[in-house]
Amino acid sequence: MNPRNFSLDLLRAFVAVADTKHFTRAAERLNCVQSAVSMQIQRLEDSLGVRLLERSKRHVRLTEEGKILLRYAERILQLKEQAVAEIGHQSLFGRVRIGATDWSMPYLPEVLKRLGQKYPKLDVELQCGRSWDVLDALKAGKLDLAFVTQKCGRKGGKRISHSPLKWAVASSSNVEELDPVPLALFGPGCIYRKAATDALETVGKAYRFAYESPDRAGLECAVSAGLAVTVVPEDCLTEDLRVLPPSPNGFPPLSIFSTYLFGASSKQPASVKAFATLLTETLATALAPSP
Repeated sequence: MNPRNFSLDLLRAFVAVADTKHFTRAAERLNCVQSAVSMQIQRLEDSLGVRLLERSKRHVRLTEEGKILLRYAERILQLKEQAVAEIGHQSLFGRVRIGATDWSMPYLPEVLKRLGQKYPKLDVELQCGRSWDVLDALKAGKLDLAFVTQKCGRKGGKRISHSPLKWAVASSSNVEELDPVPLALFGPGCIYRKAATDALETVGKAYRFAYESPDRAGLECAVSAGLAVTVVPEDCLTEDLRVLPPSPNGFPPLSIFSTYLFGASSKQPASVKAFATLLTETLATALAPSP
């Protein structure tokens, strides 16, 4: 291969391996098999006549030549993406793999609607799970972005939205009058479960865990049946729910519910950056205070 004529695909594979420091994770990011990535790196090294990566069973490291190429490769790919974006939004294509949680998922329909209108050639792969599972998948290279409700001790992550948590019951239910009050909450590990129980214990209000579920649908089932009290972000309240206002002898105020976006960076493909930007813009518009 002529060293002056290698493709952008080879540079893209090289940058993916350099970022993830792992051939399998790079393949997952590029939506291809590991052998294809290995072959692309080999072709790139052959074309340049230098070793770009030092490989071992556990590590992948850049050589000095690899470090030099990485600086230029990132600039070349960024320039290509900028050119495509400037020519027109319609030409932006690719796949975005995003992980979300049960309580960040309600924000996504409007984002996906706008994405389809603005970038019709983009494909979205959406996965739902607990915050720590989604963040683990992001770290493993199985996702491009993580839109979560807990940081789980992870560094980074941009706060995208915030909303007060509210006590809520079915509109036709008076289950909050029971003693101890029956709760429908996520299982241990959920910071909003802890916020709810800590608040009740602060005012000495007795409670019991009547219903637990790993997903929102299970909790909604118990609450809609009028069997339990739950906590819901104010942004996610529906017409069939009744908010229980804070009172000295009743339900105390709750903490703020937040969502965070992990994975967005200047090194991500244009398709991923476009989704991250649209998510941020959409939530900023939707949650802006009314005049």
